[in-house]
Amino acid sequence: MKFLGLAICLGIITGAAVTVGSHLFFDLNSLVFVLGGATGFLVMKNDPEKYVVNFGEGAVYFGWLGTLIGLISITGDRFSAWGDGDKMGPALAVAMLTILYGYSLKLITIALAQDLKPVKE
Repeated sequence: MKFLGLAICLGIITGAAVTVGSHLFFDLNSLVFVLGGATGFLVMKNDPEKYVVNFGEGAVYFGWLGTLIGLISITGDRFSAWGDGDKMGPALAVAMLTILYGYSLKLITIALAQDLKPVKE
């Protein structure tokens, strides 16, 4: 049942993304940042019994860190977007993608974590 629930949740997210334009929801740099950070967090925690849970937690942490870095870049006028409406909207959208990626990965790890618990003998 939990995988049915996961499919429903991911279907709702995908449906919303497709409705407004799926091209707005993909940024390779943001995805690599979250996946890399989650993997680093997993290695840092060094707990084989909770590796899926730790990956999900790391994804959320790095999702928020990626957004903070993006917002600092925007407000620091790193990309000359501050005050320019044509540049500000897309820059904010990309900055927020890391949160979406982090929580989406966390959602998947919640479903996987129960099935991958070690069997006690």
